[in-house]
Amino acid sequence: MEVTNGIDRFGRPYVETKSAESLIRVQNYVDEDIPSDRAQLWSKIIEARKILANHNVDEGNNVELYPRSWTPSSSQYNVNDSDDDSDSAAYFTVAQFNTLAKGLSTGPNNLFPTPFLDTDSGFHYGNYGGFTELTKPEVILDFDRLRKWRLLEVMLGGDDVCMTGDDRLKSSALFDILALEEVDEYHSFFEPILVKDGCYDGIYQPKPYSPCVRFGWYSDGAALLWKTEKFKVIDDECIDAADGNSKELVVKGSFEGGAACRNQVYIIVPLQIKGTDKCIVVAATHLKAKGGATNEQIRQSQASELRRRSEQMADELKELGWTEVNILILGDFNSEPDSESVRSILCEKGDWKFRSAAANDYDDSYTTWKTRKNGTTRRVIDYIFHTGEDGLQCKEVLSIPSDEMLERTYLPGFRYPSDHLLVAAKFHAGVSRRNDQLPEASNSPFEWLTNFQSLRHLVLPSYIVGDVSPPPPSSIGSASHKHTMRLNALHVGCGTSTVGESLLCLREKDVCGNRLQYGHVVNVDIDKDALGVMQNRWRQRELQTQQLDDITLGVMDWRYLDFKSEESCRLALDPLYRNLVQPLPNNSNNELGGYFDLVLDKSTLDCLLCSETDVVSVFLCEVYRALRIPTSRSESSLDADYRHSSGGVYVLVTFHPLEFIQQLLAELPGAHLEIEYEVIKRKADIVNTIDALEVDEVVSGKNQSEFDPETYLPPASSAWISGSFSPDENYRKTITVFTCRRLPNPKQEESNQTYALDRQLVREHIESTCDKWYQTTSPMVTNEREATLRLDFQNAILSQQRAESSLKEEKVTLDLKTCYELMFTEEEKQVLPFDYFIEDWEAYCQNLRRGEDFPRQGMTINTAIDFLKEMQ
Repeated sequence: MEVTNGIDRFGRPYVETKSAESLIRVQNYVDEDIPSDRAQLWSKIIEARKILANHNVDEGNNVELYPRSWTPSSSQYNVNDSDDDSDSAAYFTVAQFNTLAKGLSTGPNNLFPTPFLDTDSGFHYGNYGGFTELTKPEVILDFDRLRKWRLLEVMLGGDDVCMTGDDRLKSSALFDILALEEVDEYHSFFEPILVKDGCYDGIYQPKPYSPCVRFGWYSDGAALLWKTEKFKVIDDECIDAADGNSKELVVKGSFEGGAACRNQVYIIVPLQIKGTDKCIVVAATHLKAKGGATNEQIRQSQASELRRRSEQMADELKELGWTEVNILILGDFNSEPDSESVRSILCEKGDWKFRSAAANDYDDSYTTWKTRKNGTTRRVIDYIFHTGEDGLQCKEVLSIPSDEMLERTYLPGFRYPSDHLLVAAKFHAGVSRRNDQLPEASNSPFEWLTNFQSLRHLVLPSYIVGDVSPPPPSSIGSASHKHTMRLNALHVGCGTSTVGESLLCLREKDVCGNRLQYGHVVNVDIDKDALGVMQNRWRQRELQTQQLDDITLGVMDWRYLDFKSEESCRLALDPLYRNLVQPLPNNSNNELGGYFDLVLDKSTLDCLLCSETDVVSVFLCEVYRALRIPTSRSESSLDADYRHSSGGVYVLVTFHPLEFIQQLLAELPGAHLEIEYEVIKRKADIVNTIDALEVDEVVSGKNQSEFDPETYLPPASSAWISGSFSPDENYRKTITVFTCRRLPNPKQEESNQTYALDRQLVREHIESTCDKWYQTTSPMVTNEREATLRLDFQNAILSQQRAESSLKEEKVTLDLKTCYELMFTEEEKQVLPFDYFIEDWEAYCQNLRRGEDFPRQGMTINTAIDFLKEMQ
C-alpha cells in the first residue's frame, strides 16, 4: 500500500492511497467557506436559495424543499416523543440519504482538480452525469456555490429546524443517526460542519476505486454519523476481551469477492444508547449499481455479507454481556423491494428477523425518480431495515412527496438537491432503564368524570361520520368488495384514561358489510409520567393481542402537548396536518389542520377555564383547527379508500354549567358548529387489568342504544338560578356531554374554507362570556353588599377631618388602603392581596382613560362600587 501526498490544480493538498487493486484520493484541506456558527450556516443556505429562486422564474421562483411530515408507521403502533420528553432516551430518528456525488454530476465549467484517468469514457465529464434534461443543470448541480448548502439543509431537517439567530447547530440537527452515500466532499466540507463543529461523530469509508477518481475528482464513499449526546460507540474503552486486551468492534471496508464486488463499501458500528443498557449495531452501505442479472447477483451477495457481518457483531455483543441488542441496516441497495438482494435481508433465517421501515409500504412509491437523456426511472431502492419484535420498533416514517409536487424532470431540481430522497424513520428502543431511572408508574389507569361505556354511543364511527352512504361496490369493479373507513381521533388531556384503547377497539359494520373504525388515535397531555404509564400499558396489551390472529390494531400515538405554548401545539400536531391527503385549496397562508374526525375532551376545557384566558383561547383554536372540514363529495367520487364528507366532531364532557358552555361554544367567533348535548350520570372507573384487547363489534342501527337507561337524564337546569346557588339532588352526580359538529362556513366558498380561528377575537369572546356569566350568576356587588359598603364608607368619611365632611359623600375620597380594608372580606383578601388590588386599580384607571384630575390616590364610594363591577 503506497501513501503519497499531492497538490491538486487549485493548490489544495490531498492524500492518495494506492495499491494493485485500489486508488483512493481524499482531501487534506477544509473549504474556505465553512461557517463559524449557526447564523452563518443559515445565511449560506438563504443565499443559495435566493440564487436558485432567481433562476426558477418558470415555477414562480419556488425553491422550498418539498413539504414532508412524520406519518405513523403502518406496521406498528406509534409512540411520538417530544423534544423534552423525560423518556427521550428511548426514541431516536434515523435517516438514509444518497447525496449524488459532486464528481458524478459536474459540467463543462467544473474543472476536475486531479488527473483525469478514464479517457475512454466521456459520459460523466462535461454532461452533468447525464442530467442534461434539467432546466438549468449548470445552476441546479452547482455543488460549490449552491448544492452543498441545500444538501446540508436536507440533512439537518429542512425549514423546520433551520432558524435564524444564535448558533443552534448542536441542538437543531433532526436526525440522530445519518447514513450518507456518494459522499466525495467529506473531509473538506461535511465533516468540518457536522462532526468537528457540529453535534455528530462519524466514520467515512471511501470506495477502493471510485468512478469519481477516474473522472478527475475525489473518491466518493459512505459515511455513518451519530449524535454524541444520544449514542456512545462500544469500542476499546468499554469492552475488555477475555485475555485482558482491549478490543475494537467497529468494522468498515469493501465487500468480499471479485473486483466487481470489492468496489462497494460498508460501515458497521455498535452504538450504546446513553443512559440505558441497550445497544444497536448500525450498518451503512451502497451496493452495486446498474441493472441486469449479474449485477443483481452481486448485490445479493453483498447484502447477505452485510447481514452476516452485522449479525456476527450483534452475537458478539451478546457474548460480551449485552442482553438487549438490535440491528439497523441503512443504505442505497440499487434494488427494488421484490429483488433477491432485499429478500436476503428480510428472509427469516437464524435468530435475527428484519423488517423494513417504509413510507407508503412501497405501494406506488419511490425513493429516486430521475430523468436522464436515456429515459426516466422511478424506483424504491433506499432502505432502513431493522430488527426487534420487542425492542426496536418503527413508530413513524417520513412521508414521500406526492407526484404532483415534483418538478417536470423530477429529481434533482430547484427544490431538491439530489436524485434520491432522504428517507427517515423514528424508532423506539423499548429502553430497559436502570432501577434508578425508572419512571413513576404507580398510578392505575383512571377514568375521570365518567367511563367510556357511558360515552360510547356518542363516539361510534357511524355517529361521527353522520349521514354518509358508502360507495357502491361497482366503484372498484367488484360486487364482493367491502370498504373500510378509518377515522382519526384526538384525545386531549388524556391522563391515564383508557378511552384511546377503547376507541381503537371499536369496529362497526353497516348493512352492506362495510367497516367503520378508528385507524389512528392520538393521546396528548402535559403529564409526561402519565403518558409513560399508558405507553407501557398499551405495549403490554398489544403484545398479548398479537397472539390473536383475528385482530388488526390501528395506530396508537402519545404526544406531549402544553396548551400554554403555541410552539408545543405545532410540534405535537403539525406533522399530522402536513400529511393530509387533500389539503385546502387556495391555501395561501399555508394553514394546517383538519386531520381529526373526533376530538374528545373529558374536562380539559374545565381545567383550563380555571387558568389564564390566553390558554383557553389557544385550546379552543387548536380544537377547531384539528376538526375535519366538511366537504361536498358526489357518490361517484368515492373510491375504495373512501372518506366521509362530514365535519369533525368535538365531544366535550364537562361539569361546568350547561348554559355557560353553550354560550361559550355557540357564539365562538368564526366557528360554525352544530351543537347538541346530553346530561348523564357520572360513572368513574379504575382499571387494574392489563390483558389482551378485545374487538368491540357494533352493527350500525342495531346495538348503538344498548345502554343502561338509568345513565341518561333529561336536560337539567344549572345549579345557578337568578344569581343564587341552588344545587339540586343530582348536583355533582351528573355531567353534560356536548357534541359539536363542524359545519361549512356559509360566508365562504368551499375552496376558501380555513382551518384557523382569529385567536384575538376568541380571547375577547372568552373574557366577555366569563364576565357576563359570573356577573349574572355570582355578582360581586349585590344590593345588600352595595348598601353595606355605602354605610362603611360613610362611617369612614365621618371620622375624617370636619372640613372634608362638608363635601358631598359621593365626592369624598378615601385612601386606597382604607378602601381595600372596607371593600373586601377576609376570604377575598386571601385571594386578592393588597399588591394585586393596586395592580387592578391601576389597570382600571388606565382602561377607562381617566383624566389628569381623576383622584388616583383614593376612591369615592361610587368609584369603589364601579371598580368592583368592572374588575369582577
